[in-house]
Amino acid sequence: MKFKKLIFLLGMLGLSSLVMAKDSKPLKVLIVNDDGCRSFGTVELQKQLLSKGMDAWIVAPATNQSGIGSAITMKKEPFTYHVEGDRHYCFPGTPADALDFGLLGILRDAPPDLVISGVNDGPNTGVAQINSGTVGAAVRAIRYGYPALAVSIGWNTDELIAFKGFPSTEKYWPDSVEYTVNMVSTLAQNWDRKSPLLPAGTGLSINYPAYSKSEILGVKYIGNEKFPPAQHFYKLLDNNQTIQEFNPEVLKVDENDTDTGWLHKKYITYTIIDGDWNALGYEKQYRQLLDGVSE
Repeated sequence: MKFKKLIFLLGMLGLSSLVMAKDSKPLKVLIVNDDGCRSFGTVELQKQLLSKGMDAWIVAPATNQSGIGSAITMKKEPFTYHVEGDRHYCFPGTPADALDFGLLGILRDAPPDLVISGVNDGPNTGVAQINSGTVGAAVRAIRYGYPALAVSIGWNTDELIAFKGFPSTEKYWPDSVEYTVNMVSTLAQNWDRKSPLLPAGTGLSINYPAYSKSEILGVKYIGNEKFPPAQHFYKLLDNNQTIQEFNPEVLKVDENDTDTGWLHKKYITYTIIDGDWNALGYEKQYRQLLDGVSE
């Protein structure tokens, strides 16, 4: 409880000192996203991490890849990437491709201590987490053994109902970046490199409310909604055609005990994630269900 309050207060108030791990070696951070390599949330994050004395690198998709999930590109022909600036690369692929290029290409011989995916333009709670390129890249990093944060800023609920744009998301995007930097600074200051920066095999998906700091009520640890409503349906047309129809349930303000619900209640949500797609706790039930299936 004390640690959670400390993180929240530091994140809201800000830190000003240069930050290094206890061994005085700068924390090395790889930043990816799904909004594109020039996205404000990513560029500003690198800028602020560098100002804190950290060794921050951007390797992100060359174009917006929102909603692409964990897809990767496989081809024999060379990829042509762009060097945007110092420690800043634009890769022609998906968020997972960019992560791989960062970890297995650019930083192959000098890997990062932490991967941050974001700060994403829009929330990644509920069903959005399933197809999020932001979360997908973070989970891929965790599966490789790297601690990772997926960070996103949400929507103002009044703007969600109107559905005519989300100016508050853009307005408070800098606050979400600042919050992320302060969290990473706290982690780095408390880290002695003898143990993982985060619990091994895990990471954190953070969703920051699109409200002023004074309106944010605190931090809520909450799992991703187990059975969220689908984002859209398909309407069947003539001549083997179909069209997507947005699910109006997604546009409703969620007041339930879900990650989306707590974000709508103006809490910063923390969802602990891992790269484990196993469900071995159900082995007994599956053995019973599949008993007698011929080999």
